[in-house]
Amino acid sequence: MLERIEEIQSIGLLHTANGKPYKYFKATLIYADNGRGKSTLATVLRSLSTGDPSLILSRKTVDGTQPPKAVLQFANGQKVTFSGNAWSEQRPELVVFDSDFIERNVHSGSVINTGHRKNLLEFALGEPAVAARAAVDQATAAAKTATDKVQEIIGQLSGYHSGLSLFEFEKLPSTPDADGQIAALQKRLIAAGNTAAIIAKPVPKQVSEPTFDFETLFKELRRSLINVHADAEQVVKQHLQKIGRNGAEDWLSQGQQYEGDNTCPYCGQGTKDNDLIRAYQTHFNAAYAALKKDIADLHDTLVTDTKATIIDTFSQGIATAMAQAAAWSEQVQTKPIALVDAPARLALAELQNLVLDLVKRKQASPAEPVGTASDLEKARSLWQQVLTPMQSANEAVKDATALITAYQGQLATDSTQLLEQQIKQIETCKRRHDSVVVGLFGQLATLRANAATAESTKKTERDKLDALMATTLQQYEKTINNLLKNFGASFSIKGMTANFRGAGPRTEYGLVLRGKHVALEGGPPSFSTTLSEGDKRTLAFAFFIASTFADAKLSTKIVVIDDPMCSLDLNRKHHTRSVLKNLHSKAEQLIVLAHDPYFIRDLRDAICRDDPAAPITTLQLSLAGNNYTDFSSFDVDKECESAYFQHHRLLNEFTEGRAADSRIVAKALRPMLEGYLHRRFPGLIPRTLMFGQVVALIRDAPPTSPLAHAKNLVSALNDINEYAGQFHHDVNPSADVINIVASELKTFVDRSLGLVHSGTPLT
Repeated sequence: MLERIEEIQSIGLLHTANGKPYKYFKATLIYADNGRGKSTLATVLRSLSTGDPSLILSRKTVDGTQPPKAVLQFANGQKVTFSGNAWSEQRPELVVFDSDFIERNVHSGSVINTGHRKNLLEFALGEPAVAARAAVDQATAAAKTATDKVQEIIGQLSGYHSGLSLFEFEKLPSTPDADGQIAALQKRLIAAGNTAAIIAKPVPKQVSEPTFDFETLFKELRRSLINVHADAEQVVKQHLQKIGRNGAEDWLSQGQQYEGDNTCPYCGQGTKDNDLIRAYQTHFNAAYAALKKDIADLHDTLVTDTKATIIDTFSQGIATAMAQAAAWSEQVQTKPIALVDAPARLALAELQNLVLDLVKRKQASPAEPVGTASDLEKARSLWQQVLTPMQSANEAVKDATALITAYQGQLATDSTQLLEQQIKQIETCKRRHDSVVVGLFGQLATLRANAATAESTKKTERDKLDALMATTLQQYEKTINNLLKNFGASFSIKGMTANFRGAGPRTEYGLVLRGKHVALEGGPPSFSTTLSEGDKRTLAFAFFIASTFADAKLSTKIVVIDDPMCSLDLNRKHHTRSVLKNLHSKAEQLIVLAHDPYFIRDLRDAICRDDPAAPITTLQLSLAGNNYTDFSSFDVDKECESAYFQHHRLLNEFTEGRAADSRIVAKALRPMLEGYLHRRFPGLIPRTLMFGQVVALIRDAPPTSPLAHAKNLVSALNDINEYAGQFHHDVNPSADVINIVASELKTFVDRSLGLVHSGTPLT
């Protein structure tokens, strides 16, 4: 509870206001004329409630020489101060209804905007929704933070995926040996511009490998003459050995051809039945001669087929192929082509020795088969050793040729545009899987998951708040309409809801007037053109009261109401008193500031009717020096009394001996009696008549007039008028200098009061 406003300095008209003598109770009613500082005082309390120093700083006394300052004392002597442009603490239990509340939460002049509806929602939901709203705000902030972090990483990635969406870039596969592929494509790109010259280069070809006809060789070696007797061969051999000369066998073969009639061509002797001659005939017959010739030819062939030149020739061919492949090295990377011929040469030499030895053996015994299966197998093995290096070299040539041929085909279809696209694609893939980018995508995945979780939490909390808002606002609308009905308003609100469109949640509602929908904005009709100023303030007051009554912690709140009946008619003032009385019973403290003393008096009386012992403070903001404002005591009954009651009180105080100005009392005699007569005969005495004229009207009243009942007072009234008239300027211009005798004055005061009290003149 607020116990005192001890001091306010340099805030509006409250320049050096001292409130220490005045203690505040559960009901504190403060009177002030318009323009005397009520709104300033309400603003001080609002600033303390919100902790916003700008509300005070904006109201700094225009000609003040000191900084704004305020000292307030709460229960248990706890003091709260405003100094150094800040409050020592915030007191949120203060709830203030004033023009600032209206302008922030309901309307500014004739305008209701989004800000009003947003602020109204916050106020309407009250503390029950504080936790839910805080959870939504926290979740929203977390979601925004998470989204901002995602966007930050996306921003960092933006320089890496030019021309591609982030999604497309993220899905790019890893490209093994990207640099190698790019280098190859760049070569192809260069080659694509020089296709004709490249394609004209010779392509390496495989070198013909030598052949060896082992089937024919061993077939010849194994030939024999079944009609050639082996003994003939032996006889001829022995004879040839006896001759002992080279070419003897050829000489004998030729001579044998000239034998005729069984006669030796040299000696003429007969040859019939000569064993040696028969052996010659067998040895040198045609088949035998042919066999020997074939063997001789075979020898020559084998010598040729096993010469080292066959390897030399192949080696030269391979060298040519190597040179041709090397010419393509800038375009095509081929495996090395090589011929390791040393083992082949050794195998070829060994093969030559083997087969020539077999031929020599055949030549020695042409009719006898030569060469075993083992010899054939060995010969084949040696020949394979000759061929293996050649085949290996040719295989390399074949591979190189295939690569070059494929490249030629590719080159024919290559386009520079396509190659450039492929290079760009691989470079993009390479960037995608750069360690920095991979790290950023890793962070992005984590942050996206966090953002999704935050959004889910935000939705959950918002759903909770939506449900709470729907329930709260539904009841809020009902309460407001009940208040408006009791205030006698001709309009109501309809469809109060909340939504999250825009920057934050806000209320949505409509007005219904005479069964027609009235828009808050736009129109016509609209809020600005349809509702009177009293209606608008009534609507704002209904919003405030509905929310305040719905506050579960109202019993701990200090409710401050600034001018609640401003622009209100009598009916609304009556219900306002009823609402405030109810509010007083529920709140910890009620502070009302008003410019109408009768409203303060009636509110006080209403509270006292329910609780005669209710502690109530009444004070006022009164005029001080230099037209500033100060706190002072306030006698609400005295302020509210009529002129008649005021004059009556003055006379009573005089008769009771209380200090009073005798001249003022003397001047009060006539108006007090005038008031009495007007109240005794309401409507019968014109207000324009002076006191003497009123007495004459009674004197001359006909018997049928109620005024005739006062004829007995005429003499006494004339006596009093004669005495009192001398103190009034309308009768005596020297009224201010007439000496007043106290005893004489008292006599006329007593006569006047007696006349009023008894209705008859004193005797």
